[in-house]
Amino acid sequence: MMTMPGFEGSDADRKEIIRLHNQWMRANAHFDIASAVGVFVGGDGFHGFNLNGHTYGKRDEWVKLWTFLKSVMDIGDVRGEKDLRVNLRGDMAWLSFEAEIVANAMRDAATAASGIALPADPVVMRFRGSEVYVRQDETGARAWKMWHCHYSPCAPAGEPRPAFGD
Repeated sequence: MMTMPGFEGSDADRKEIIRLHNQWMRANAHFDIASAVGVFVGGDGFHGFNLNGHTYGKRDEWVKLWTFLKSVMDIGDVRGEKDLRVNLRGDMAWLSFEAEIVANAMRDAATAASGIALPADPVVMRFRGSEVYVRQDETGARAWKMWHCHYSPCAPAGEPRPAFGD
């Protein structure tokens, strides 16, 4: 784990942010809605950019999304996490990382009725994410909660970065 110079925060705060992040990643691997809900701030506070390219607000929208996705696909694993960075400043923290996700379409009536095209074979997608945590829940209590996340696909493996060629 890397921490940027000039940022502050206790080891206990860093451990709690990483614990919440790990709980969120495990929840993703199984569409475990109860575990995910425990990470997000409630009420209208949460806002995120999903790996599917769409924006979802409020924790309830993510619950509805996951309920639907759980009926049409299975996440085999979230694995290979690297370049985890946690940065804290007062009651706010951001975390960034890269990983890959393995998704499997479920072939049943729900999938056919979903109206979305899912590949027959498992899909492995490298992605990157950033998460914003604030030490405040929806009631105002001092508890670390995720208030925002943003996930997007990584560039193809081996593709050189423009201007760097690496």
